[in-house]
Amino acid sequence: MEESGVKIIYPCEKISVVGFSEVVSKISNLREARKQIFSLTKKNKIDLAVTVDSPGFNLSIARLLVKKDIPVFYLIPPQVWAWGKWRIKSLSKYFKGLFVIYPFEKRFFDREGIKSFFLGNTLIEIVKPEKKFKTNDIPSGNPLVAILPGSRTAEIKRLLTPSLKAFKIFKEKHPSSRAVIALRKKKDLSLIPGNGIKLLNDAKIFYGRTYDILKAADLAIVSSGTATVEAGILQTPMVIVYKLSYISWIISKILVRVKQFGLVNIILSEEIAPELIQKEVNPGRIANELGKIYENREKIADRLKKFKQLLGTKGAYDRIAEKILSIVH
Repeated sequence: MEESGVKIIYPCEKISVVGFSEVVSKISNLREARKQIFSLTKKNKIDLAVTVDSPGFNLSIARLLVKKDIPVFYLIPPQVWAWGKWRIKSLSKYFKGLFVIYPFEKRFFDREGIKSFFLGNTLIEIVKPEKKFKTNDIPSGNPLVAILPGSRTAEIKRLLTPSLKAFKIFKEKHPSSRAVIALRKKKDLSLIPGNGIKLLNDAKIFYGRTYDILKAADLAIVSSGTATVEAGILQTPMVIVYKLSYISWIISKILVRVKQFGLVNIILSEEIAPELIQKEVNPGRIANELGKIYENREKIADRLKKFKQLLGTKGAYDRIAEKILSIVH
């Protein structure tokens, strides 16, 4: 966004969290971000606002903006269909419209009487491999397994080591298999526990090339969230892994109302990607599920074509911008 000329007043990665207990460590950052936004609204005339994701932060911001008669729209609203239904009242009260990115979400909000629009999934135009790997870039062998442990600190700490150990087990049955790891930046390596470092000898690491890796891979071990949708768009069969802190897990068991957490499975209304959570995220179980999807990879890839179709066509950002302007003018 910064490269496109957007002025960044506070970096969003400083307030990004996974789970409930992790919020505590970011309280000071959240306060500072709110302070910066409050200051901006005092010094400038704001014509409209679009909040994106992060409901714990954005719902309070929307309340402030509406008090200042600023129309607010929500791109990627909270997943109240899964948990947090108490937020529905705030969504109805503070937002001129919600722009959802999955077709079933519009049906949900329609039932709740909240104005929402599904104009396509924005990832369709974002998820595009930049270039093919050169012959020597990727380890030779088949199948190629991509490991995506997530982008947040907690995710990498909890998911990368068991995923690497799982690949080692998988490789015993498939000796010619190779692994690649997708990380955002080199400093993410420091998050790997000491006993996991030696496992990196079995895989090659790439930074900032997630889409290239998913396109090249035959299979993937993917952290639950947006990455599963990205893998689905690129039709890469996957095992979905998800692990929270103990406190966050207990809270989620109380609050979450859906049986499945993998968006690929929810959208297709069938489980084509095995979902492993908490204690299930162990090397043996991951390796076992990886073996199953390898045997059924062609059938799974075919179903992922249907998944991509359900997300709509390119141009979602333009359609959303046009709709917002038509509402405020």
